[in-house]
Amino acid sequence: MPRTHRPSRSSTAVTRPAIVFQPDTRRHFFAGMVTLADMLAPTLGPTGGPVLNFDAARRKVEVLDDAATTLRRILGLGSPELDVGAMLLRSTVWRLEQQVGDGGATAVVLLRALVDEGMRQITAGANAMRLNDGIRRAAAVAVASLRTQSRPVTGERSLAAVARTVMQDDDLAAVLGEMSYLLGADGHLQIESYVAPYLERQYLGGAHYGAEINSMYFYSEPERKRTVLTAPAVALLDKPLTEATHAVALLEAAVATGRKALLIFAPDVAGAALNVLVANHMQPEEKRKLAILAVKPKAVGDERRFALQDLAAMTGAAVLGELGARTAQSARAEDLGAAQRVEFGDKNLVLTMEGARRSVIQTQIADLSSRLAHLPYDDEERPVLTRRLAALTGGIGILKIGAHHQPARDLRRAQAERAWKVLSAVQRGGVVAGGGAALLHCQAAVLAAADQETEADCALGMRVLAQALAAPQRQILTNGGVAAPAVYLHQLAELGAPAAYDVTTATVVDAQQRGLLDAADVVAAVLQAAVSGATMLLSTDTIVYHRKPQQSLTP
Repeated sequence: MPRTHRPSRSSTAVTRPAIVFQPDTRRHFFAGMVTLADMLAPTLGPTGGPVLNFDAARRKVEVLDDAATTLRRILGLGSPELDVGAMLLRSTVWRLEQQVGDGGATAVVLLRALVDEGMRQITAGANAMRLNDGIRRAAAVAVASLRTQSRPVTGERSLAAVARTVMQDDDLAAVLGEMSYLLGADGHLQIESYVAPYLERQYLGGAHYGAEINSMYFYSEPERKRTVLTAPAVALLDKPLTEATHAVALLEAAVATGRKALLIFAPDVAGAALNVLVANHMQPEEKRKLAILAVKPKAVGDERRFALQDLAAMTGAAVLGELGARTAQSARAEDLGAAQRVEFGDKNLVLTMEGARRSVIQTQIADLSSRLAHLPYDDEERPVLTRRLAALTGGIGILKIGAHHQPARDLRRAQAERAWKVLSAVQRGGVVAGGGAALLHCQAAVLAAADQETEADCALGMRVLAQALAAPQRQILTNGGVAAPAVYLHQLAELGAPAAYDVTTATVVDAQQRGLLDAADVVAAVLQAAVSGATMLLSTDTIVYHRKPQQSLTP
C-alpha cells in the first residue's frame, strides 16, 4: 500500500503550485522536528520561570510558560524542508495540551527519541510498517503498565501536589487542590479575573443556571435582590407564559400538590400572566397560598433545551408546551416537579434537588460522562456537556484570581485552566510517579513483551519504544545538571515504581510520599500522542507541501 499524504479534496492544493518531497521525506521530517525539539527539551523539569514574549504586531507582552503556547507562536522555520516536520510536531503538542492540559515537553522528548532510533533501524534495513506495528503494540503494553502503577488520590494535598507540576504558584495550586477534591472529577470551574492581586474561591451547591427574574416583586429580600423558596413545586415551560388562564392553571396545579411555593422556569413570563402571578404573590402572607418565583433562562437554543431536560430529570417535572404532552393551560399536579430548595440572586438560579431524585438521575449522569469521555477534545459540544454534568452532580466552583498587570493575570488564568484538566484526569485515573519515572518503570513490561514476539522487526519496534521510555527521565536529569544520568536511570529501574528522582534535592525518593506525582491519564495520553506522531513520521514516503501554505496560530 503506498504511504502518501495528500491534501483533502476540499483544499485548494490542486490549483496551487506545490513542492513534492519524496525520496528523503523522512529526513525532512526529522530535521524540522529536531529543530523544535532542541528548543523545548531544556524546558522539561524545573525551570527558572516563564518567558515573556513581546508581540510587536499587537504591542502586547505574552507569557510563554508551556510547550503548546510556545510552539503555537512558531509559524515556520524559514524553509519547507524544515517546516514539514516542525509543524507536525507543533500540531501534536498543541492538541495534546488542549486535551489533557499538560505533558507537551515530555511528548516532544519522547517523540524525538522514538523517531531518532526508529530512523536508525529503518536505515539499517528494518521494515518501517512492521517496526511501527511493534511500537504500537509496545505502547499498549506500556499503557497497561501505567494503569498497574497508578494509585488513587487520597486527599486535597495530593491533588495540590499534582497541580504544582503544572505551575510554580503554591497558593494557587493549594486552592485548586481543595476545589478539585470537593467538586470531584466532573466539577465545573468558572474563573473570574481581577485587576489586583487576589485569590479566593466560592462553591455553588446544586444546579446552577444563568437567569433573569421576571418581576422585582418576586424578590423575598428586595434590598439584596435575592429570593429563596423552600420545598417549592417546579413548573417547566418551553414557551413564553402570557395568558392569564394559563397562569391560573399553573397556580391551581401547584396548590393541588400541597406545596407552599412555586418556581416557574420559562422563556418569558409577561402580560396578563405576569399580572396574575404578581397579584397572587403580593397577597398578605397569612392569606397567600403560594410564594412565587418566575425566571427566564439566559441560555437559548439547544443549551436552553438541555437545561429544561436536565431540570426535568432533577425535579420530576414534565416540560409543558411544544416539547411536552400538555401545555400550561392543561397543567395538572402531576406535571409539576419538586425541589428541596431554590435560590435566585446575582442573575443566577441555584436549584437543590430532593434526595430521592439523586438515584433517578444516575443513569443520565453516566450517559453524559460516557459521551464526554468519547468526545473529541476540540468538539464544540464538550463545554456544554461539562456544564450539564456539573449541574447534575452539583459540582460548581468559582475561582477568583487577580494580579497587578495583564500578563500576570493571563498567566494565572492559563495555569489554572491547564491544572484543572490535569486534576480532573487525576480524579478519574489516579496518579503515578512524576518526572518521567513512570514511563521508565514501564520498560521492563515492554521488554518482556518484546522477548515473546516472534516477528523480528515487530520485536525490534517494541525495543525501540522501550529505549525511548527512558528519554524524558534522562532529559530531566540532564537539565538538572546530573553528571552521570545513566547511574540514576539504572537505580530507578532497579527500585521500580514509585521511585522517582527529585531534582530539587538531587535524590531518589518515593514519589507518593514526596508528592512528586503525575496524572496517570495524562502520562498515557503523552505516550499515545508521541507514538502517533512518531509512527506517522517513520511511515511517510511522500508528502505534498504548498509553496505558499496558509499560516495559522491554531495548529
